[in-house]
Amino acid sequence: MRNSGFIRSTIIIITFLFAVYGRKVFFSFTGISVDSYPVRLLFHFGWWTIPVLAVTGILYGYKNILKELCIDKGVLAGVAFAAITVLPIFVSSAIAGKPSDSTSGLELISNTLFSGFFEELVFRGFLFGLLFRKLNWGFVPAAVLGAIIFGSGHLYQGSSFAETTGVFLVTFLGGAWFAWLFIEWKENLWVPIFLHVFMNLSWILFDIGENALGNFFTNIFRVVTIAFTIVGTIFYNRKFDYFRITKENLIINNK
Repeated sequence: MRNSGFIRSTIIIITFLFAVYGRKVFFSFTGISVDSYPVRLLFHFGWWTIPVLAVTGILYGYKNILKELCIDKGVLAGVAFAAITVLPIFVSSAIAGKPSDSTSGLELISNTLFSGFFEELVFRGFLFGLLFRKLNWGFVPAAVLGAIIFGSGHLYQGSSFAETTGVFLVTFLGGAWFAWLFIEWKENLWVPIFLHVFMNLSWILFDIGENALGNFFTNIFRVVTIAFTIVGTIFYNRKFDYFRITKENLIINNK
């Protein structure tokens, strides 16, 4: 059983790394370039999802793919929770920023809906979710692994060491926060998906900064949104259910 868990964990991590970084390696070695934005978009998200779906199906059965990636239910709950808790960010962005008119319709959809959905599917649903839910990884190692890679993927936004460090910390903590919400909302991936989508939407609709750090004013409301999600999640679990992440499964998940 331990060998089986180790092998499956290795397969999941390798598949994840291939899905996230393999496309860049492919283009670097082949020298191929895609000028058409829709084709480039299709290739990008297809590269992310096809190996993830294939490996999930091989390991846990193709009929169980949606269930194992936790996107088989809870869409309305995810939309409602995200829409309410992200309101402070939208309000602050509208006040502190200015409307952006430099994004086309397809780019807007890509950078909000597609980006939020596919990033959460691959990072939280596949990597973190399968390691924590299926392979007995504790919340801390599973979340930290995904959060490190998630944060590293945003390093390009920094133009100095301090700024790059700040971007990494913000996105690293954001990855861990999304993982916690995902599990505590009855393993409903739609909660972090729509939080991700709406937060990206507020960032794109209003020019408030050049990277994930934002500015002092908007970060105040970002903290308010995070507080809303934490308080709302605690209330939800105390009233209707129980907490899924406890000291018993922080390092090893034997539940």
